[in-house]
Formats: sequence, C-alpha cells, structure tokens
Amino acid sequence: MTSEQLLAAGQEAADDALEAGPEAIMAGAADSEAGPAVLADLLAHELAAGHRLMLRLAAAADAVLDWGADEPAAERSAAELAAGRLAAAASRLMEQLRQGLVALRRFRPESDNDGVWIALSWLDGRCSQEEVERRAAAAKAAKAANDPAPASPALSQRAQLARALAAEEAAELAAAARAGTQAVAAADKRAGTGFLARLFAHELGTSHALMMRLTGSAHAALDRATAAAAEPKAALGLAAIAARLGDRFRRGLLTLASFAAGPDGTPRKVTGLVWGGPEAAPTAGHGVDRPDLVPAAG
Repeated sequence: MTSEQLLAAGQEAADDALEAGPEAIMAGAADSEAGPAVLADLLAHELAAGHRLMLRLAAAADAVLDWGADEPAAERSAAELAAGRLAAAASRLMEQLRQGLVALRRFRPESDNDGVWIALSWLDGRCSQEEVERRAAAAKAAKAANDPAPASPALSQRAQLARALAAEEAAELAAAARAGTQAVAAADKRAGTGFLARLFAHELGTSHALMMRLTGSAHAALDRATAAAAEPKAALGLAAIAARLGDRFRRGLLTLASFAAGPDGTPRKVTGLVWGGPEAAPTAGHGVDRPDLVPAAG
C-alpha cells in the first residue's frame, strides 16, 4: 500500500469516527500519548454506568416478583418470567463489570503497588486494630516521603489538552448515563480499581438474593406444572436463569479472591513492617528497646 493510500484510509477512518461519536473523545482515544489513559477512563465510566443499571434491573426484578406474589396463577407466571428476563440482563451487566475490572487492573498495575504491610508483636499481646492502622499509615507516609514511587512519563502539553477535552465530553456522557459521581471515582488512577471492586461486591450480594428468589419461583412454577400435568416450561426457564446467576457469582468470587494477589496473579510483595505490640515501638538499629538493661561500666 502506498503512502497516499494510507493517508486516504486514515482520513476516511477519521471521518467515519466523527460521524459515529464525540469529536474530542475520538481524538483523545486515538492519540498516541493520551490514548491509553483516555480509553482506561472510558472503560471505568462504562463499568460504573453498567453497575448502576444492573442494580436498577435487579430492583425491578424484585418488584415484579413482589407484585406477582399476590396475583392469580396466570399473572404470577407472567410476572416470574418477566422478572427472569430482567435478571438475565442484570447478570450480563454483572459479567461486564467482572471482566472490565480484570482488564482495568491489568492495565493499571500501579494501583496495586502499595503491597502489604505486616504487623509484628510479641506473643503476649498486641495493640488495638485502630492503633495498628494508625502506625501503618504513619509508616506509609514516611516511606512515601523518603522513597517516592517512580513517576509515570509526563504527557506532552498537546496530549494533556487532548485528554482534558476528552474528559469533558466523557463527563457529560457519564452524567447522561446517571453515573457521573461514581464514574469519576471509578476512573481515579490510584483508587478507582478498589472502588470498582467494592461495587462488584455489592453486585454479588444483589445477584445472590435474586438467584435465591428466582429459585423459589422455579419451585413454585414446577408445583403448578405438576398439579396441572403440564410441561414445566416456565420452571425450566427460571431454573436456567438461576443457574446463570449462580455461575456468575462463582466467577465473581474467584475474581475478587484473585485480588489478594498482584495483577499478574503472583503474591503481593511485602512493602514494610510495622510494630503491633502494646508498648512503644522498638528502636531502630539494634532491635528491641530494653529499658531494664544496665549500661556497661566504664
């Protein structure tokens, strides 16, 4: 392919992109410097928006089941099937968050660079958990001041402008998706992955409750089909959706468990040690501070 053909193809691709979406987002996503960061932010926004929609669909499924509980058999069956369809859509959104969370964590491994801190103490006691956390926070602050993490390569002024313009349009889209506040938190470079992990844990709890309710509805539908000597089509459909929710829960649990390790699946490194004993911290240099020791004569 000649250089002229490549230029023509690139211009055509740019024209197509501008017709399909916001100009600043398209330009930022395709930028050689800002593109990866822009795309990561957009993914975080999508995950936050999908999370809110998943919870709304799950709540709607619950409401439909509540409504159908007091209705005659025919209306109750229709309500259960409608709730099942809502639950199936919610489960797909939950899987979207799970896969997106894994992808974002691999793309932003710096969010896991803190590692783990280990508290040491004597066998005969330790201080309160609040004191351990206070000491760990002080140790982290001292480490950050004395041994700062290497900074990522700074974007050029042009790339910074491209990212800023893309962020403005992305914020407008997030607000339109009713996820503006959570989208900002999800896109945070340091804390966003942890925030999304908490959202996913909420989804797992919601999914479990919905799975159990649909399982009960499947039992009821099976009872009605047995009493009428009819094919249990509704029961089978509800059971299939309940099984799908259970499988998504299992995958999600494994995903969250893997977060105890680093982004590449290996155990997290030990960043530092903090004293967790009830007394003051031992002195540095020669180990434990022993006030009962008598100085040597001379």
